[in-house]
Amino acid sequence: MGAFETLAGMSRFERRAAGSDAERRAANWLSDELRHARREARIEAFWCRPNWALTHAWHVGIGLAGTLVAVGSAKTGAAVILIALASVIADALFGRSIGRRLTPEHASQNVVSPVPDGEPPKRVRLIVTANYDAGRTGVVFRDRARGMTAWLRRRTRGLTPGWLGWIVIALVWLELIALVRIGGSGATAIGLAQLPPTVGLVLALAALLEIAGAEFSPAAGDNASGVAVAIALVRALDAAPPRHLHVDLVLQGASDGSGVGLSRYFERRRGRFTRADTLVLGVAACGGGELCWWSADGPLVPLGFFAPLRRVAAEIAARDPQLALRSHAGRGTTPALPARLRRLPAITIGATDERGVVPRSHQANDTIDAVDVSTLARAVEAGLLLVDGIDAVLAAESRVPTRA
Repeated sequence: MGAFETLAGMSRFERRAAGSDAERRAANWLSDELRHARREARIEAFWCRPNWALTHAWHVGIGLAGTLVAVGSAKTGAAVILIALASVIADALFGRSIGRRLTPEHASQNVVSPVPDGEPPKRVRLIVTANYDAGRTGVVFRDRARGMTAWLRRRTRGLTPGWLGWIVIALVWLELIALVRIGGSGATAIGLAQLPPTVGLVLALAALLEIAGAEFSPAAGDNASGVAVAIALVRALDAAPPRHLHVDLVLQGASDGSGVGLSRYFERRRGRFTRADTLVLGVAACGGGELCWWSADGPLVPLGFFAPLRRVAAEIAARDPQLALRSHAGRGTTPALPARLRRLPAITIGATDERGVVPRSHQANDTIDAVDVSTLARAVEAGLLLVDGIDAVLAAESRVPTRA
């Protein structure tokens, strides 16, 4: 099947919530389709707590509680705020925190397709990955709200933190105020200084709770389109294998907004992958807009993707202007971010509009009718060119003698 046929098949499993029956049926269908294409495919189940919005709602709630307590007992309030702050950071880095433990647990699964049997040993393993579960809708995902965020990022030339970074800044602010209170200061100025971060956290709590209970998007563009492009890319590479790359496919479950699926994939294979022998190519939404590669990503502090891979992408953009490929600095969780957090060479490709916003992402109108078929085709082409560029770099390196 082509990319659009895969997308059409995925569209039958609407609202593929993490841990839901629709997500399990989608995983079974994907594994069957890969087997029909003569590729080994297996389902790897895991337990997780995928509701990231409710997770951070707990963190914000704990921080606000600490702020109230600090008025009467500064030391106790400071300790409570510090717990919330540490938990937010731990969740962003490791996916485990107090807030995460307070959310419901579900069973999800990855669809894993390793390199076909019989292929000769290669120097490097390339993991192509995309998430197939659906994200929730919410007020903050509407075009106006996302447009304002993109405008702020442009005005500050990309120096803003991710949305989780703003929560951390507010908690640090409140922690400093609590420490000042411990020193005995209870002036009116302290109360006024406490107001802005408190208001910000109250608004964040309302937004997170609204997302945590919202309906699920049809998710045709974000990210069934990424799954379709990833599968089409792997099939093309099976037909014409790279000389220096093994190609594995990992379709992540329970990964919208948190990357849980790929994290569990790496945890199950702890110690198997190193910076010297592994590359990760994430495929984000490709349902419409302009093609791009992510130069950085992360909801806490944006982390730059692997510089040599970014250089290969930039060379492709300069050499093939018809692709209209460009760089994009993200502030979310794209499919390759869990690999970046593990210090593995990684990069993500996808498509955004002229503002840097993924069209219809997490919205009720993210249906198959709105997907641009030409964007799917160009994304597959860009992925193939990127893999060819990586393979060429590896070929050049293999011809250079290694100095002792």
